[in-house]
Amino acid sequence: MNVKQNNWLIVPQKRLGSLGLIFLLVVLTVVTPLSLDMYTPAIPHMTDYFETSDAVVNLTLTGYFLFFAIGLLLFGPISDRYGRKLVLVGGVATYAISSALCAIAPTIEFLVVVRLFQALGAGASGAVSTAVVKDAFSEKRRELVLSVVSVMFVVGPVLAPVLGALILQVADWRMTFWVLAFVGLICAVLCLLFEETLPRKERFGGSIWGSVKQLGQVSKNKGFSSFLLIVGLFNLPYMAYIAVASYVYITFFGLTELEYSYFFAIAALLTASGPFIWLFASRFMTAQRFTTILLVVGLLAGVAMLAVGQLSPLFFLVTFLVFAIAESCVRPYSTNILLSQKGNDAGAASSLINFTHTAIGCVGMVFAVLPWTNYVIGIGTIIVGTMILGLVAWVLFLKSRIPLPGIKDAS
Repeated sequence: MNVKQNNWLIVPQKRLGSLGLIFLLVVLTVVTPLSLDMYTPAIPHMTDYFETSDAVVNLTLTGYFLFFAIGLLLFGPISDRYGRKLVLVGGVATYAISSALCAIAPTIEFLVVVRLFQALGAGASGAVSTAVVKDAFSEKRRELVLSVVSVMFVVGPVLAPVLGALILQVADWRMTFWVLAFVGLICAVLCLLFEETLPRKERFGGSIWGSVKQLGQVSKNKGFSSFLLIVGLFNLPYMAYIAVASYVYITFFGLTELEYSYFFAIAALLTASGPFIWLFASRFMTAQRFTTILLVVGLLAGVAMLAVGQLSPLFFLVTFLVFAIAESCVRPYSTNILLSQKGNDAGAASSLINFTHTAIGCVGMVFAVLPWTNYVIGIGTIIVGTMILGLVAWVLFLKSRIPLPGIKDAS
């Protein structure tokens, strides 16, 4: 076991081992999509239960998203100052306790407030988990670990509503939060077994405010920021799909809820292949060429959706899947390249990476509900527009003198 662990880990994990650490990172990754999407099928029931409006109940979603983003920004750099374990344990403990409080919420106002604390806890663990990958795993294993973690990031938002609907078959909305509390408890136990990956001598030596200011220092790296924004564009159409897929399949194509869940599940399972496609393709081509191919493939998928996506749910699924697999291909290697740019501020870099993907995804969810002719046209147009923007930005970046090790050197 020690030999295998040494091949994988730079920093030994005597209690978790490499597999235990990967499992912890996977669970931390799935926490956010579960928290955002698992209880959405119960929202109408919650509106009736609390005798309030849809707008008030939706504050539990929008408030969570906002404070999750704040948590992503704050706690990565703080972990550069105080270490990963302290922030992880504090974050998951806050998440687990807040989830339990959500389950016993006596009023909608109470539920909204504790959801904010739940989001901060999830943001802390989300920001730090990516930094742990850089700290703990050897460079040759890092992309494989990021690929495994990325699978859950892609699949989680798709499967969470299905899981929530299954829970509602046997219990009420409160059970979804008890399930989240249980997931948080599992994370807390694993985090207590987790051994610190950032030695004291490598931590940021300034104040807390100074550690937060590291975000600005990281963002000043033009290669880092440019590449992050370009690859982050893939998340915009993907989250637009997540936001309106039920309307496409049920309202536009007239499928039943069960048929809709089948199409949703198929998309999730096939999209999960993306990270492993890159691991295979990386044997034959550079990350630069692969990124170019993904942008072109994404554009062609959008054009195909506009051309034939309205004909049947199968055509819509196939054209979206081409884009979705491209989106899931880009995340692991781009995250690895971005983390490799930084030294002792991996926490700040991790925060910016996760925050940028989250913020761009939020824009996609807003664009999805614009007054399109129909949502198929809307998603297709969003894919085409985003990929054209990405291609233009990518060409300009490659022609610029901005260096980015792993993609291009200074010219």
